[in-house]
Amino acid sequence: MLSLLMRRAMRRNYLIGFSVVAALVVGVVVGTVVTTNNAEAQGRTFSAGAGMMLNYVNAANESDFEGVMQKLADGLRASENADRNAQAEGWKVYKAREAGPGGATLYVWFIDPAVSGADYAVAQILNEAFPADVQALYETFNSSFAGGQSMVNLDLVLDF
Repeated sequence: MLSLLMRRAMRRNYLIGFSVVAALVVGVVVGTVVTTNNAEAQGRTFSAGAGMMLNYVNAANESDFEGVMQKLADGLRASENADRNAQAEGWKVYKAREAGPGGATLYVWFIDPAVSGADYAVAQILNEAFPADVQALYETFNSSFAGGQSMVNLDLVLDF
């Protein structure tokens, strides 16, 4: 009897795990299909308390993308604007270990908390911080993409 209960519990755990993985895969696939051709085609303001931006980068351009991200971080931290400093505090950049669609590298910006009303558009932030270099930085940033970006607003469901 105990063995039967344990098998059912394990089966339930496998089903839950599979469901989570399937939801993630669907999100990545949708993200590759429904992206902007231009990485910054519209403003980037999060409407929820937290958010993610999925960035699909050409594997050959990883160092270019990471270099622009470092400049972005430097600009946010050095800003005299309190909102920009708050953005720097909550903005983290992750790189997926697994290859993405078409061999692209997936970079995920995890933003928690998202600064209410703040624009997360890279071009705008770089323009504020490095006006003399913004054109070259933006061209490097934009040309690094394999498939653009997908923005996701997140609402907290559980905190434990």
